[in-house]
Amino acid sequence: MKMVEQNTKRLWQALLMLTAVLHASSLLAMSEEKEIEMGREEHKKIIAQYGVYRDENLQTYVSMVGERIAKESSRPNLEYHFTVLDDDMINAFALPGGFIYVTRGMLTHMNSESELAAVLGHEVAHVTEKHAIRRNSRGQALNILSTVAAAVTMSQMGQVAAEGVSELGGMFGGVLVTGYSRDFELEADEVGAKFMAQAGYSPEAMLRTIEILKAKDRIEIEQARLEKREPLVYHGFLSTHPDHDTRYKQAIEASMDLVEEYDEFIKTDEFLEKLNGLTYGKSNQVGVVRKNTFYHPKLGIKLRFPDDWRLMPTRQGVQMFSQVSDASFFITTGQLYKDATPENYAKEHMNLKVREGRAITIGGMPAFLGIANRAESVYGPRPVRFAIIFDLQRRLAFELYGSGKHDLRKIVNDRDFIATIFSFGKMNKADFSKAKKPTLQVVRAEEGTRMEDLADESPITNYALDKLRVMNGLYPRGEPEPGQLIKIVD
Repeated sequence: MKMVEQNTKRLWQALLMLTAVLHASSLLAMSEEKEIEMGREEHKKIIAQYGVYRDENLQTYVSMVGERIAKESSRPNLEYHFTVLDDDMINAFALPGGFIYVTRGMLTHMNSESELAAVLGHEVAHVTEKHAIRRNSRGQALNILSTVAAAVTMSQMGQVAAEGVSELGGMFGGVLVTGYSRDFELEADEVGAKFMAQAGYSPEAMLRTIEILKAKDRIEIEQARLEKREPLVYHGFLSTHPDHDTRYKQAIEASMDLVEEYDEFIKTDEFLEKLNGLTYGKSNQVGVVRKNTFYHPKLGIKLRFPDDWRLMPTRQGVQMFSQVSDASFFITTGQLYKDATPENYAKEHMNLKVREGRAITIGGMPAFLGIANRAESVYGPRPVRFAIIFDLQRRLAFELYGSGKHDLRKIVNDRDFIATIFSFGKMNKADFSKAKKPTLQVVRAEEGTRMEDLADESPITNYALDKLRVMNGLYPRGEPEPGQLIKIVD
């Protein structure tokens, strides 16, 4: 009897392994029509999630560069679709079937057509080499094989087999945004470099592009470390393209022999001018931030938050965090009701247990300023510095709260919270002129132009100097030459 059980287990192991191999083979051998169909279905989801950047001229230009490379690829007859996504994340990715995406955040960091060609060539290579399908076939094979351990401990083998098959969903997962293994990424670099070389672009641009992306990763990782959060990095370039990567550089340099007649097609200045006016920052940003002042033109209000703090929109309002995330300030709105006063709004409508408070005027509007014991905050129940400000004309109550992560009774950052509360006011005509969404502007450097001066004038809130240098290919200490076109944020 024991021998029969062992033979049954071996049989199931063999069947599961065979199933995994056959499934992987079927994915790799899928028809081009099926591949395109899969890509088209996922394309709808990508567009719904990110949105298309509404600049027809820029979309047309990116498609022109991409199609020039695609014609030199190993699958030139495939119909490729190149889309600029309305997202500030530095990213580019591809779906099976020729659907390729680049974000405006990525374009912000390109400085020549060849650098754009490097990014698109890399993504075209992911399509021609079927990396998404190959990766998925490996992953699904492992999913099937992982059921073996469970199978040998279950008496009802049929149930385990059925559960194993049910795990074959989720075709591509998060790889479209997070990238592939080092081997796949380097293969895309090598193959993409050949495509762009055959199209007349210098593969050296791929080396420059990788260095820009790695520099951006370093800044983001350092900023995330200070802010005690997870870094948002593009395809993990520091891990897949480490410094002094001989294998990678040799692969790119080998493609140089394929460039018969190098031609940038469009001069660097002309490329940069195509980025003039490109939206900078998050597309869903609530209001506008200039340095450390927040403007909300629709509500006609403004307030100033501490240096080095960062702002992020939420469904209910706007949240601000200190650099190390140990203090937070939140602003939201509510509707006024009959016979409401700022004080009874706080005590009755908001149910705040007021420890101390007083009726005052803030920004020319009636308000109530106080401290509440153990009110809800992003850190859980904490003592909260708050203010309720009434805009009688709009029939709105502005609710402002400040809390500290480690506060017990004393509010450590109370001085910052009070300063932010008293900076609250209505926007004037000059404020509305300032409160335009930031855009990329292309300007010509003059004698004595210094990146530090440009950073001081920039609306970028944190790490302005490093970010401007990265997007201009001048990181870590570069300065522009007189007459050179550079990108600033205005």
